[in-house]
Amino acid sequence: MTEYHLLLAEDQPTMRDTQRRLLGAMGFGHVTVVRNGEEAWTALCNGRFDLVLCDWNMPRLDGLGLLKRVRAVPEMAQLPFILITGENTGDHVRAARSLGVSDFIVKPFSAVLLEQRIRRALQEAEALKRAG
Repeated sequence: MTEYHLLLAEDQPTMRDTQRRLLGAMGFGHVTVVRNGEEAWTALCNGRFDLVLCDWNMPRLDGLGLLKRVRAVPEMAQLPFILITGENTGDHVRAARSLGVSDFIVKPFSAVLLEQRIRRALQEAEALKRAG
């Protein structure tokens, strides 16, 4: 099995810890956890990640702002990016889709849904690499 490196950006300590534990239980042993979009951006600029899980509403730089930065860098343009949000209005969905978000997960969510979305995004990214 491939060792994936995931980046988790979540400002709420309880959600952050819960998601970290879930990811570990799913077999994702390489998870970098940050508290906001600015920390996520720094991590992305200084490391290699296979997928970003990012809360939408965070201080300093929100998930949409981070997505904009990621998609503007050619080397990161295809990086799977999943937004986790309590917001699922049409405007939010359209804004994120227009910036190339890979997927959404709406809070509250189940561990099964989280794992399905992550694995699908990773599989799609690998298929793009093979095709390209």
